[in-house]
Amino acid sequence: MGLFDGLKGSGGQAINTQQAIMMIVLSAIEADGDIADEEITRLRAMCFLSPIFASNSKDQDLMVLKFASDRNERLGSESLAVAGSNLSPELRETAFAFACDMILADGVVGSTEEAFLEKAVSQLEIDLEIAQSIVNVTLIRNRH
Repeated sequence: MGLFDGLKGSGGQAINTQQAIMMIVLSAIEADGDIADEEITRLRAMCFLSPIFASNSKDQDLMVLKFASDRNERLGSESLAVAGSNLSPELRETAFAFACDMILADGVVGSTEEAFLEKAVSQLEIDLEIAQSIVNVTLIRNRH
């Protein structure tokens, strides 16, 4: 850990679980440079259905989204690693599963999205076997 890691990662402000997961999810949504309607619908469903976000009001969800968007913009390519460093290994897997859901929401996995998922596996330190299982289950859940 570097001397300035805490400051660089959080801007002097701690990143909570919701914010860290949302940073990863928004990175996935933005991976292909396009935000599809299906991805927004899936994001809303995630916030509504996940126990991590379920107790939030719409305004609280919007605050988490704004925080994550601002932080991702500020951190750029470091965003995934910073978000992951604020999550337990189990919650990094959860965030990766949400990211897979977002990427597959529009039914298309492009090369940039595939590269994002590979980068996420590495930076979030997710076991390759678990990552493959998450991808497989997500593909099964999103069959048309």
